[in-house]
Amino acid sequence: MAVDVEDGLSRARRVHAKAVTDGRFGHAARAIRGLNRALTIAEQADVPAAELDSFAAEVWLTLAVIEAEVHGVERGLQAIAEAARRAGGIADPALKVRVHSNHGFIASRAGKLDLAMEQLQLALAMIDHATPHDRFAILLNTANLNLYRGEVSAARGLLTRAAAVAEAEDLNYGRFMALHNLGYTEFLGGNLPAALAAMDTAARIDVDVSRGIWALDRARILMEAGLIREADDTLAEAARIFAADRQVQDHGEVEVARAECALASGDVAAARRFAGRARDRFRRRGNTIWTRTAELVLLQGDLAAGRPGLRLAPVAQRLATQLDADGLVVRGETAALIGVEALLAAGLIVDASAALERLDREVRNQPITAQLHSGYVHAAVDAASGRTTAASRRIRRTLGQLARYQASFGSIDLRTASAVHGRRLAELDITLALQRARPASVFAAAEQARAVTSRLPAVRPPDDPVAAELLAELRQTVEALRTAEHDKSLARKRRDLERRIVARSWTLTGTGAVERAASLDETRAGLADRGRTLISYVQAGGNLAAVTVGERSRLYELGPAAPVIELARRCRADLDVLAQSQLPEVIRTAVRASLQTSLSALDAALLGPLQVDGPLVIVSTGMLGQLAWASLPSLRGRSIVVAPSATKWLKSTTVRTGGPVSVTAVVGPDLGRGTDEASAVGAAWGGKSKILAGDRSSCAAFTSAMSSTTVLHVAAHGVHQPENPLFSSVRMVDGPVFAHELDRSARAPEHVVLSACEVGLATIRPGDEALGLASVLLHLGTRSVIAGVARVGDDIAADTMAAYHRKLAAGADSSAALAEALFEADTDVTPPFVNFGAAWAANLETASPVA
Repeated sequence: MAVDVEDGLSRARRVHAKAVTDGRFGHAARAIRGLNRALTIAEQADVPAAELDSFAAEVWLTLAVIEAEVHGVERGLQAIAEAARRAGGIADPALKVRVHSNHGFIASRAGKLDLAMEQLQLALAMIDHATPHDRFAILLNTANLNLYRGEVSAARGLLTRAAAVAEAEDLNYGRFMALHNLGYTEFLGGNLPAALAAMDTAARIDVDVSRGIWALDRARILMEAGLIREADDTLAEAARIFAADRQVQDHGEVEVARAECALASGDVAAARRFAGRARDRFRRRGNTIWTRTAELVLLQGDLAAGRPGLRLAPVAQRLATQLDADGLVVRGETAALIGVEALLAAGLIVDASAALERLDREVRNQPITAQLHSGYVHAAVDAASGRTTAASRRIRRTLGQLARYQASFGSIDLRTASAVHGRRLAELDITLALQRARPASVFAAAEQARAVTSRLPAVRPPDDPVAAELLAELRQTVEALRTAEHDKSLARKRRDLERRIVARSWTLTGTGAVERAASLDETRAGLADRGRTLISYVQAGGNLAAVTVGERSRLYELGPAAPVIELARRCRADLDVLAQSQLPEVIRTAVRASLQTSLSALDAALLGPLQVDGPLVIVSTGMLGQLAWASLPSLRGRSIVVAPSATKWLKSTTVRTGGPVSVTAVVGPDLGRGTDEASAVGAAWGGKSKILAGDRSSCAAFTSAMSSTTVLHVAAHGVHQPENPLFSSVRMVDGPVFAHELDRSARAPEHVVLSACEVGLATIRPGDEALGLASVLLHLGTRSVIAGVARVGDDIAADTMAAYHRKLAAGADSSAALAEALFEADTDVTPPFVNFGAAWAANLETASPVA
């Protein structure tokens, strides 16, 4: 029985409109049900054929896009063919332009890029006939196709037009999508802070739209920034969204990205698993381009897993040819470079060199990861062919590109994270230098590679009221967790606040300036002026080596790194146990014996072959930089500083010759000897110091002292947070002060003493970049930081720090004062304090109190 015409069509149109909205906002399954219902309602109505065809064409157009996403490309193309058939006899240019637009979109999602561009160009030619939504969609989809093919400039122009349409027509979802995609354009153009800023602005637009694509694109930006863990967390959320909405294509793209994250973090098995799943998804959908993209990542995993190069090289070359033919030149080059690596792995050096010569061409808009990959493969071929000098030159140039890239960030988090991309290059450079067995070459390679952030100027962020509110909320949450540490909701809230706070800093732009690494001659001259010897430890190919720099430079091979690192871990664990005041004597005796055994073994491994005397500057690698060096038998009583690089030490090592010195001691809560310790500091400096204790030791007072004092002594409980080192903290009366918020200080004290437990520890990111409270202070301009690298008992800390300040105030520099205080400590275990950065000394005659 037919329904009333007007009633039937009006009902069908209402159902169709609701389904369009559902589809636009990512609710695919709900949209498909609604579209099929709209067709059924219309076909049951007594409608003239032309009117029914017009309406049915509109429904099939919407259905085509969603079917392609959920059920595969062929279903989508069948639906678009039906829409074109229905629209064929209708003189409605708005309908015809929509056919071209949706056909182009489906073809692009299927990887049929030439067909997609052909259809979208037809739509652009008719765009004046399109509805506001269709005008926006045509511009957006054509821009995205250009982005996919690397045509960034063309995409930016189209997206600017799309944003103007969204603004003029008040399309809120259009504002979100245009701004999101403009952010992605900034990413492809190499400006990651601007990209993240645009993406964050888009996210704040109040619109009911699926955030899956936004999360996927943001994760790709975070990967390029080196924030691999954060990227993978974001991708996991995108995967949940796409799975719920049955967005199969996008879910596959997420799996490709997660495979890339796993490769970057060294989890080859996970990378191959994700890439294999994605490849199978794309094959089932008939999307050849994305199938090849997944195969490319799977190939990288196979190479990293050590599969035979002879088997991988032909696959890589096939993929390179296919991706080039698809117009994906950057991916094609990646495949070709993997082929060259496979040939090298198979020992076919001549073939690898020939393949690389055939590949040489200019590829525009390459991301930094692609530039570094190319530099690495070229250097590896040079090295394998015996052109080691050329290989080293190429590595230095490419690492220089990475340093400038790091300098584009204002956030210390991004600066240190992005060093991951230079990991293989740096290790190859050090390996080549070790093969030449020249101390100067090894020293230069190490200085070029390590701690690039120490050669970048600090960037002071502008005032951010939102970040200040989030920090206040985080402080309250951390304090609440102290009494409810197993509260999962509070723990989740803490992680979310930390994520939101640090993300705001990622949009800060750097100066782009990079200081030159210090030369061996400059370092030797600086050491001679100060009567010191420098030891630079390096690691490559699983082995340790050391360069000593004094009157002469020498290179020492120290053997496998793994057992030395394990000894360092044991030492830290034993020191933590021994810091417990109520430890039974039988256990204390056993742990003390274990510690002494490990320290003696470390001494023999790290210092025995070197035979160095006098005051030392130690530039270390990985977690050895967190070693309690003064505890080693041969270093007890020796003046030692531990620096992130020789360049940083040389820059920070100026000793004061005059001028006023101000001293502030801050006492945190619940520290048994804290007030006594601060009083001893004040007494050491002749009463010319300021003490902030009780209600006066607030977070605000701490940050104010950061900007106004020469020497800042902090007696407070502290904690290093390995998973999120920028939220390592010291506890004040109103909550913790986090490493992250110190960036806001207008200036940093020249010398900081942190007697809190373990806040000298740092998380070592790939690229030998250390991140923690002490390293942040050094980055901000503090010349010298005294901090613990393991737990310290309150009584021992108070007595050691009192002795330290007496010696510092008497004229000794910080490294000498600490060495004497540790040597004289009334304990059977040397307290694990370290002088990071450089030695610092003051002229007492002009010392004055803080105002």
